[in-house]
Amino acid sequence: MERARRAARDLTGADGVTFVLREGDLAHYADEEAIAPLWKGCRFPIGACISGWAMVHRQTVVVEDVFLDPRIPHEVYRPTFVKSLAMVPVGVEEPVAALGAYWARAHRATARELRLLESLAGFAALALANEALVRELREALAAREDFITLAAHELRTPLAALTLTLHGAARPRERAPDEELASLRRRLGRAERHAERLAKLVDQLLDARRVPAEIPLQRERLDLAALAATAAAALDADGRVAVQRAGPVEGSWDAARLQQVVENLVSNALKFGPGERVEVEVSREGAQALLSVADRGPGIAPEDRERIFGKYERAVSTRNFGGLGLGLWIVRQNVEAHGGTIHVESRPGGGSRFVVLLPCDMDNVASLRDAHAGRARAQG
Repeated sequence: MERARRAARDLTGADGVTFVLREGDLAHYADEEAIAPLWKGCRFPIGACISGWAMVHRQTVVVEDVFLDPRIPHEVYRPTFVKSLAMVPVGVEEPVAALGAYWARAHRATARELRLLESLAGFAALALANEALVRELREALAAREDFITLAAHELRTPLAALTLTLHGAARPRERAPDEELASLRRRLGRAERHAERLAKLVDQLLDARRVPAEIPLQRERLDLAALAATAAAALDADGRVAVQRAGPVEGSWDAARLQQVVENLVSNALKFGPGERVEVEVSREGAQALLSVADRGPGIAPEDRERIFGKYERAVSTRNFGGLGLGLWIVRQNVEAHGGTIHVESRPGGGSRFVVLLPCDMDNVASLRDAHAGRARAQG
């Protein structure tokens, strides 16, 4: 903008030049160079200024007397030195800006002056297009980094569990041969499940081109209570996880995605409540399934209860706990993809309870979303 308006003034001999950006339905006078102040920093409706007219109609405008042209807001021009102007759109197909030249005397822009202004507008359009391409490239690179980070986080949990299981299986014990064989079989079965989980994650990650805004679901009829018990048991190395379930809780869900939900919530509870008991509850509430995971950790302050579900946000800001701050973000993405909700009940020093509500069937998703929205409005 600076180079365009300086060159425009030098080449045309105009008394002032403005560079105007289109911002939706507004014309933003973003930069200027003139013998007296004009409108730098001001925004006007696109239909109420001559720069907007030039952008909307994709035409160069020449005005010899600004106070005789009905397209110009005379009250805006009256305090200025401007008597004549030429306005050129920046961009041919979809103008994104305009370049204006102003004179303090009655003057009709010459053909040469218009050619110079239009050439500068062409160069400015190319520069803006290049800037947009650079921005898109940076966003693509950032999305790639997000994807790599997400992939690493997703793979780390089952890989750590697999490593612990294999180390336990390889450690010699003094037991009867039959007991040792039965223990080994259990551990190998657990290792096999972790390996299958890793394989599924790799398949999902290889198929993805970006961190998805809308998670594709592979729904099947399944029992959430059984899934939660199996997923929690796979992480429970020292008998700290207690699962309470009121019979089968069936619904139409994506098993892999809900397994991620349970694993991430239970992993967080084990991490933030070291040595303490973790309670998992699964039940049915009308047309919804309820899954809750409670720990006895340090708790979460009220002002942090929404923040912790953001990407790269940690539940506790301390070096004592590892992690990249993706676990709860992944949980929320998966829950909301099913049409459900998640919230946390907690107080500092009193532990935390994460509560997930999921519609059991697709037919209930819309009505439950309306109910959740109404409840949220009623609460504040």
